Parts: sequence; structure tokens; C-alpha cells
Amino acid sequence: MPVLGGNAIDHGFAYAGMVADAQLCNGVSKLNKGATTLIAGLGVVTDGDDGASAPVDTSVAANFVGIVKYELNRVLGDDGLTVNAKHDMTVITHGVVYVQANVDVDKDDPVFLIVGDGTGTNQGKFSNVIGTGATLAVAIPGAKFVSTALASSFTKISLGLGG
Repeated sequence: MPVLGGNAIDHGFAYAGMVADAQLCNGVSKLNKGATTLIAGLGVVTDGDDGASAPVDTSVAANFVGIVKYELNRVLGDDGLTVNAKHDMTVITHGVVYVQANVDVDKDDPVFLIVGDGTGTNQGKFSNVIGTGATLAVAIPGAKFVSTALASSFTKISLGLGG
């Protein structure tokens, strides 16, 4: 029987951590070894052989392992976007994925992962500049913004890290 009136489905055009299109995409399974929840669409750094966690002020580009994927088939927080501590997740290492830029970005800008200054603000977000203080960031080789967006708007990042 068809659905009759009263049901409007209004999906956003994108979600943080959503794979953008049908291009080749690689995701790896990681365990959130940090003490805090991780949010889909944020960058994470290596934490042991099988884990990942939010970046800290001493993180460097070589520690970057990818972007937490938005997915509905994992144990997530009540908001559907967070990965609780000690739970597994998929991290996109190669492909095009949506994120919310921390600043205005243009297509083909370089990607910087915000590691911050140890205050716990902005870690894991993305920028197109090195920043200072709470927005201190490291350049991610093989990554670039592939769409233009205003700060806090959805934009696409192309990663080429591999597995």
C-alpha cells in the first residue's frame, strides 16, 4: 500500500563523513582507542596498530589515518554521528568525502588537519591554512578540497592515502 500524505522526507544533501560519490573509495576498520567520542567527518590519527583517536597538539601529518565515515550500521551515539570510545568505526583513507570546513575554502586548496594547541578545541577539523593556537594545523599530503564552501558548510575532500 502506498504512503498517503503527511510524510515528508527531507534529507540533507550531505552529512559529515559521507562518501561523496561512486569514485573508488577505501575504508579501513579502526577502534576508537581515545577516551572521548569521535564525530563522523573529523580527521583521526593513528593510535596503535588497530586504533585511531582524535589528534593532539603533538600529532604530525604522518599520524593522520583518515576521516571517520558516516554510517548507520555501527554502534553509534544517539545522534547517529558519533563513535563512542572503545567502539569500532570505518575510516576513509582514499576517496572523496564530505566534511565541514573550519574556514572558507576554495576548490583545489590544500588540506590541513587541525591538531590545536592542547585546549581540546577544533581537533580533527579541516582548514586550508596552517593556523595558530587552537587552530594550529598540519598539511596532509595527497589531500585537497574539491569543492568551494564557506566556513562550517559542507565541502568535499579528496584523499589519496591508500590503505
